Amino acid sequence: MPKYNIIYTSPDNDPYLWSGTSLDKLEKTGQEVLRFSGKVFEKDELDNAIAKCKKAAKQLFPDDNELKVDTVEVKVV
Repeated sequence: MPKYNIIYTSPDNDPYLWSGTSLDKLEKTGQEVLRFSGKVFEKDELDNAIAKCKKAAKQLFPDDNELKVDTVEVKVV
């Protein structure tokens, strides 16, 4: 079953990884989406996790009216 990371991109185009409890800023390397956070979400958890991520992002960036949140499949073997 696929597992996912959740990435929020700020208005300044900075990537943040949703850990389930906080947004952690990722270093811009061009390969941010390839990092594994230690916290992955199952497909059936995504809706709730994305909603929580958006709530946290809105608290950090209250002027962001177009929250950009993406899911990235983590290849786990």
